Parts: sequence; structure tokens; C-alpha cells
Amino acid sequence: MNLLQTLRSVVIRLNGDRNTLFDVPMARQKAILEGLPEPEDLFERAYAQYRCQMMLERPILRAGYQLAAMLLLPIYRRQLLRRPASRKDETADAVFAFGGPDTILPCSLRQEYPGIRQVRDFQNALFLTREDCSFLRELARRYPTAFYFRFKCMAKLAMYRSLYETYRPKAIIVSEEYSYTSSFLTEYCHRLGVEHINVMHGDKLYDIHDTFFCFDRCYIWDQFYRDLFCELRAEPTQFRMEMPPSMQPWDAQDVEKAVDYTYYLQAETSQMLEKIAESLQTLQKSGAVVAVRPHPLYSDMETVRRLFSDFEIEETAEVGIETSILRTRHVIGLYSTVLYQAHINHVPVVIDDLTAPERFAQLKSLRYIMLDKPHGLLSALLQEESPT
Repeated sequence: MNLLQTLRSVVIRLNGDRNTLFDVPMARQKAILEGLPEPEDLFERAYAQYRCQMMLERPILRAGYQLAAMLLLPIYRRQLLRRPASRKDETADAVFAFGGPDTILPCSLRQEYPGIRQVRDFQNALFLTREDCSFLRELARRYPTAFYFRFKCMAKLAMYRSLYETYRPKAIIVSEEYSYTSSFLTEYCHRLGVEHINVMHGDKLYDIHDTFFCFDRCYIWDQFYRDLFCELRAEPTQFRMEMPPSMQPWDAQDVEKAVDYTYYLQAETSQMLEKIAESLQTLQKSGAVVAVRPHPLYSDMETVRRLFSDFEIEETAEVGIETSILRTRHVIGLYSTVLYQAHINHVPVVIDDLTAPERFAQLKSLRYIMLDKPHGLLSALLQEESPT
């Protein structure tokens, strides 16, 4: 694991007990956003997004990030300068720097750039050139004491330099509207003569992690998201609406409806999982076939297997998300891209308003798209299915 990955893991662990999406009140998020001036260029957009994110952090962590970055910045810069440049052994029309499935790429991009190369391990080969250091000095002159901001921008720039030197692409495609380095990297791409394109990966709520960003193009799934991002003060002319294959109706002809209800887990606590298990027991007692699908990254599988031993637990490595959605008669969850995918595929959606009622109450103000689409509520479903 390289230094950047190590630092990222440390940040995730330090914030493991927080979910700023729900823990920070909407009013406070809006106050932070409205208190910032309108950016005049891409550097200012990146810094404004950074300020939004840092204001959500605990002060002790902000100070820790700054101190660590202040010490590491010159060391890591020298290390990246000494690394040999990537050898240009192949070319690509565009590079898709993303570790997940390529089905989130809009079909029009594949037509425009027929030679797209997906790079999954783009965080490993990093280096800087003297020209890059000159560009980074512009950032340092404008934000001399923002060490953590400058460190992250430098690290991401080193990734892009490696991609550029290896493939000489016409475009770099990512899914990183949440990264405060994105607008800075758009400026960098302009200087390389490369287009910077973003594609939507997961559902979005009102979250000031996603403020101010600017790409040359940003592909979204619905006009709803353009309105949301513009409210978050992202640059308004970048948006293109197109459903990628992952968000288009799938062929259901060969998939049998084998499950009545499938609950899609996220990053629930043990107490929340216990409440979900109780709700699903009620459904099962009514004669329904019930399955549970853990989240591949966030679910504690030991706890899931203990609490949901009476239900079918889908193995995410064996049952693809398409099959999972198409084989069930209803999907259940609080907030997940899966619910939107089910809606697109005409599978009835049930939103869980019981497990974390305070979070459910927040979803309307946080602009959750599925509350504007046809859906049922778990509380109403359990009343219908409960024995009289």
C-alpha cells in the first residue's frame, strides 16, 4: 500500500463513527455553503469545495490533517519528482480511471471515444515533472497555509500525469464530483489539452461534499440531479443527461421471481440491523420469501450472518445486482442507488421508515429522488402483513 492509500485509510478510520450526510443538520450545511463567495476560477472552485468539506470535520481532525500534510508535502513532492516517468507503451482515446464496473459509462462516450481504456490501479503509478511543480507553485502562492488541500491536489495531479504520459488520451473520465481536487484537475487537464469528464456513479442527496465542482462535462441520470447540483453551486453548464447501461432497464426474460422481498443493506449499526431483522421476521411469518443483500464494502458480515440466519443472504460475488433486483418482487431499503435501479426496472420500491425514523425524516429536506417517485413505506407494509 502506498503512502496515499495509507493516509486515505487513516482518514476513513478516524471518521468511521460519523455519517455527515445525516449527522450534520441541513440548516448548518446550507449556512456553510451560503457563507462562501462565488468562485472566480477553477482554483477557487476547488478551494471552496475543500472549505465546505473541512467545515464538516471535527476541529481536532482538521488540525491533524494540516500538521501531517505540512510535514509530508515537501517529502512526498521530492519522492514523486525522483520517480521515473511512466513508459508510454500504448495509447487510448480516453482513460476511464475508476475501480468499479464500466457499465456506468454512457454509451455516447463509448461511441465518441471507441478506444476507452479502463484503469483500475491508477493510484499506484504516480510521478511529477518539473512543469507540474511549476503549476503546483501557483496553488501554493494562492493558498500557502492550506497544506492538506495542496497535498491532496499534488497527489491527484501525480496520478493524472501518470495516466497522461502512459496513454496520451484525449479525455480523462472519472467519477469524482465529491473530490475537492476535481476543479483543480480540470484546470490541469486544460493545460495538457485533455478533456476532463465526470460520470455519475451513485445516488445523491443534498451534501456539501459535492459543492462547486466543475468538469468539462458531467453526465447525470435525471434533470433532478442537475437541479440538486446547481443548488450546491456546481458549475451549471457542464451537465449532460444520459442513462448509462447500469441505469437502463435490464432484460428480465430469463430471471424467475424467486423472492418476495429483498432488503438492501448499507452501513447500518448493529442496533439498526436488529430492527431490520425484526421487520423482516414479520414479513416472513406472513408467508413471504425474504432475502437480505449485504453491502459489499460496508456490511459487517459476521453480524449480518448472525442476525439474518433465518433469511437468504445473497452472496454479492455470486448474485449480480441485476439478477438480485429482477428476481425479487419488492426491494426494501432506506437510501440506496438500488432503489432507483429497481424503479427503472418496474420493481416496486419500499422505503424503510422504521429502522432509523430520524434519518427517514431527513430524506425529504436532503432531496432524495425516490421520495418523488412511486414507492411504499415499510411501516404500511408491516401493518398489512401483520396477523390480526
